[in-house]
Amino acid sequence: MSEPYPIPTVQFYGEEQWRADTDDLHCEPLITRSRAHAFKIRPHRHPGLVQLFHLQSGQGQAKIDGHIQTVHAPQLIIISPMCVHDFLWSGDVSGTVVSISMARLERTQRALNRSQPVLSQTQLVPLEKDEKRLETLLEMLLEEYRNAPDSSRDRSLQALIDLLVIRCERLQQRQAGKPVMQHPRSRHLETYLERINQSYHHGMTVEQYADELGITPPYLNQLCKQLTGRTAIQLLHERRLLEAQRQLTYTATRVQDIAAELGFNDPAYFTRFFRNQTGVSPRQYRQIAGQRQGPPAPLKR
Repeated sequence: MSEPYPIPTVQFYGEEQWRADTDDLHCEPLITRSRAHAFKIRPHRHPGLVQLFHLQSGQGQAKIDGHIQTVHAPQLIIISPMCVHDFLWSGDVSGTVVSISMARLERTQRALNRSQPVLSQTQLVPLEKDEKRLETLLEMLLEEYRNAPDSSRDRSLQALIDLLVIRCERLQQRQAGKPVMQHPRSRHLETYLERINQSYHHGMTVEQYADELGITPPYLNQLCKQLTGRTAIQLLHERRLLEAQRQLTYTATRVQDIAAELGFNDPAYFTRFFRNQTGVSPRQYRQIAGQRQGPPAPLKR
C-alpha cells in the first residue's frame, strides 16, 4: 500500500535529478540551501547516506520522523539514512551540512575496526560554545572537497571523514546526545542498502538479499520502489556502477581487474553493463575522467 502523501526520497534536497558522484560525499554551508528555499526545508529523506548538520549560529524547529524539536546553536544533528526530516530555520542560521554515503562510512568502519555501522542513529547533540575541533575538521573537509580531483584527494577526504566520525562519536558520548526513533517502514530498506555497501562485489542477487532480510523479493522491490522511486536491482546496479566509476577515476587498475573485483566473471559483460548505465565504455569513461583530474594513482599490484 502506498503512502497517501508520498514523502520525497532525494539525493539532495530541492534536486530532482540524481548525480553520479564518485566522491560519495557532499559538503556545503548550511545557509546555501536554506536561503534558496526561504529557510523552510520540507519533509524528505535520503537513501544510503548520513547527514551531519553543524549549527553554529541561529536556531530552528526540526521535525524528525514525526518528533518536533527546537534546536539552538551550537548543536550537531545526525540524520540516519531514510529518516524523514524537515527544518524551519531562523534567518541568521549558519553552519555546515555534510552528506556522507554509506559506502564512505563502510570504509571508516573498517579503518576503525568497528563491528557495527558508524553514525547509524539519528541524534541531536548539544555542543559547548568553545567546541572548535569539530568546526576545524568541517572547515578542512569543505576546503578539500572544493579542491580539484587528483590522485591524493580521495585519501585526504577519507582521512578527514574518519577523524570527523571519531569526533562526532566522542561528542555523542560526552554530551549524551538525544536519540530520535526511526520510522519502522524504512528499516528493511536501510538494511538492504547497508548489505549492498558491504557485499556489492560478491555478485549477490536481489533474491539472495531478500532471503537475508527474511522478506520476499517482490516485497523488497515494492519497498525500494515506494521509498526511492527505483527498483531493488537498480539500487544494486547503481552501487556497483559507483564503485566502478571510482576505480576508473582514481586508480589505474585494469578494466578486467575492476570487473573481477565487482563480481563480474566476464569482462565483456561488465563493459556492456557499464555502457548501458553510462552511455560510454569503461575506457572512454577513464579517458574523460583523466582529462578532468590528471594522471590516476599507481596500478594496483
